[in-house]
Amino acid sequence: MKKFTLILSAALMLQFSIVSAAFAKNTLVNGETLRKGQTLQSNNGVYSLQFKTDGNLVLYKNNTTMLWQSGTAGARKYLTTFQGFQFYTYPEILELYNGSIQIIDDVTYYAFWKSDNKAFSTMWYGQGNVPTNLYGDRLVVQDDGNLVLYNTSASSSPYPVWASHTGGQ
Repeated sequence: MKKFTLILSAALMLQFSIVSAAFAKNTLVNGETLRKGQTLQSNNGVYSLQFKTDGNLVLYKNNTTMLWQSGTAGARKYLTTFQGFQFYTYPEILELYNGSIQIIDDVTYYAFWKSDNKAFSTMWYGQGNVPTNLYGDRLVVQDDGNLVLYNTSASSSPYPVWASHTGGQ
């Protein structure tokens, strides 16, 4: 009986480690979402993008040092009043939508926060040098600590259309 219990325990631990490895990813692509309580992690394991249960999207170094945040903690949007009760919607989902990343609710799809690809690209590339296609399709938590939205659909090599400016921190 002890042998069986030991073997069963070992098999379960192996299964859990395989499941954990499958969910430990650093990239979000079109059609994928990140929900409250979920995380993207850099390949080196140092940086993590965590969608907190309070609705804030936070980029951490070593799970302790905050490098960037969306500023959506505690955000809510009024929906309606019914029989004297007020109803609100809250940030629930991080998604890639229409070339940008945005934090939305799962009822009305109201955007509590959205990446400003045009402003980033103007600052990054300089006025007059901004690529014509600012459609981001891949969000990556990089090993240098930068959170970057890339356009990978162009015929040339992928290029950034938005970033958190936290590389090297």
